[in-house]
Amino acid sequence: MSSVTGGQTLGAPFGTWPARLYLAVSAALIVWLAVVSSQPQGDASFAAVIPILFTAPTSLLALAIPGGSVAWLYAVLAASAVANAWLIDLVWRRLSSRRG
Repeated sequence: MSSVTGGQTLGAPFGTWPARLYLAVSAALIVWLAVVSSQPQGDASFAAVIPILFTAPTSLLALAIPGGSVAWLYAVLAASAVANAWLIDLVWRRLSSRRG
């Protein structure tokens, strides 16, 4: 693997606390979506909007690809959360290395 700065590798998206916190909240929202979606409802539920917006912009790009199954939605949300956590980790490490 290549390094970013000072021997920090790109393969660890869970290395900093902001990335871990983001992944924890994302996982909680995805579990909440699964629980709310499994409940019988008389009208349409907009429960998927909150996790989609929380994992945006990556999830919005991936959802633009046609293939609208429920499994596809969960896969997109999980992949988007990991991709965004990786970006958060990169930015956090870059900013913390500039401090001193």
